[in-house]
Amino acid sequence: MKHELIPLDYCEDCNSLLNIPIHLQEVRQAIQKTWNSTPGADGITANWLKRLSNTDLTCITSFFQEVFTTSNIPEEWKHSIIVTIPKPNKDKTKINSYRPIALTSVFSKVFERILTQCFTHHLLTEKKIPPSVNGFLPLRDNQLAVYKIHTAISEAHSYKKYFIGISLDIKSAYDTVYIDGLIFKCLQLGITGNITKILHNFL
Repeated sequence: MKHELIPLDYCEDCNSLLNIPIHLQEVRQAIQKTWNSTPGADGITANWLKRLSNTDLTCITSFFQEVFTTSNIPEEWKHSIIVTIPKPNKDKTKINSYRPIALTSVFSKVFERILTQCFTHHLLTEKKIPPSVNGFLPLRDNQLAVYKIHTAISEAHSYKKYFIGISLDIKSAYDTVYIDGLIFKCLQLGITGNITKILHNFL
């Protein structure tokens, strides 16, 4: 399906709190939280970054700030090595029986983690995320989600009402996201300025 183009105004003078300079401590924390998974094309791992000195981390922070200020994502960050992992109990002669895994630059992962922290903090403090949403949020795990569902079922039962549960699995969800529509939603949620331009360039 062909989507219509949406005129986007990043409002570069808006929401200065989302567009403050990146600090050394943010970079250090993001590196420490990054898993030491298989590296991308540059061969650099998270463990390698974790051994760097403050001087080295200061240089990385300055580089990240340059990327943030210019909204110019390095081309290497946009490319990945794709490896396929067979799904359990599937016919290995069929292409749908494999799950693709993208191996990307660890610098990209660290930078993304910093941006994600900014997005999440804004959405939570501005109460843009409904309490019913649990995925990928701090202090909201699967156990809490199960508890909420159990509570809702119990309340419905006590009032002799019906409880309807709907499970939805969208095929190729990430591959079919309408990018301009996603950015438009971000702007509506008050996510504006360079941080939104960077997200758009990433996608």
